[in-house]
Amino acid sequence: MPNLLCLQGLIRNCSDLDGLKNWYVEQLGLTLAWEQRCTAAWISELFPGTVAASLDCCALRLGQETLWLMSWPEVLMQPMPAATRGIDHWFQHICLVSDALERAYAERLQGACRPISTAPQTLPEWNRGAAGIQAVKFFDLEGHPLELLQFPPGKGAPRWHADHDGSGQPRGIDHTAISIADTTISLSFYGELLGLQRVGGGLNHGPEQDALDGLESARVEITALQAQPGQMGVEFLHYQSPRGGMSRADARWSDLVNDTMVIQADGIRDLHARAQASPWAQHCSSLVSLPLPLFGGELGFTLRDPDLHGVLLVGEDR
Repeated sequence: MPNLLCLQGLIRNCSDLDGLKNWYVEQLGLTLAWEQRCTAAWISELFPGTVAASLDCCALRLGQETLWLMSWPEVLMQPMPAATRGIDHWFQHICLVSDALERAYAERLQGACRPISTAPQTLPEWNRGAAGIQAVKFFDLEGHPLELLQFPPGKGAPRWHADHDGSGQPRGIDHTAISIADTTISLSFYGELLGLQRVGGGLNHGPEQDALDGLESARVEITALQAQPGQMGVEFLHYQSPRGGMSRADARWSDLVNDTMVIQADGIRDLHARAQASPWAQHCSSLVSLPLPLFGGELGFTLRDPDLHGVLLVGEDR
């Protein structure tokens, strides 16, 4: 099993790089680390099926995590699926942590986003694992889902409770959450193949969950995984109700809905060999030499999980 170093962040595709970059900077306080146009053969090798000679890309930092925005100028990007819901298996949000959620949402986001939640919610006391957590979900300018969350004392990583200033400014990304069809199968991919550790979970339901997810009779099994304690993690969202979640039929790396987790790992060559011998080998790219410091590693390859969520694994050539 590989020794994962960290989940570094997420790649999001966009049609208007400048517009979406400015939205994340102005509304959520991310900072621009770099911006560039990439032109090389590695693009179509790393993202099979795209046949792209160039990428416009920028890296936005928030705390210790990175959000990469990518635009494909030579590719006809498929639009977001209409009326996406959290139960659809392409759904993926990133969860940003605030120390004053209601203030941040009212002042920064309420008039600048499309809501998923009816209003910010506080999860109920009976839900021991999540009691007292405040959360609200919404879409960015191009329809990518996000969650803003505030942990009560005693919950969440220590970094979310350090140096409170009450501004509501998001401090980092706690996790990315993915809608899945089967928890056991997804654990085989993220746990057995990639080496993430299961660190928690629960079953969320009730009026607060309905309002948070913008659904009726929501009942969702949550499974939390991490590469390392205190770092960004992955959450599975397995909706038991409502049913009818749709799956991706033809996933392409350039689709607007395609988010890609970026995971840095030791032993990248061995991990690539394991992926090629796994049940998910058909979605495994070749091992590609990457320009530094694009994704934080000399070598990388892409892979898709059982629900076709994207993963980019990077590491050093040693």
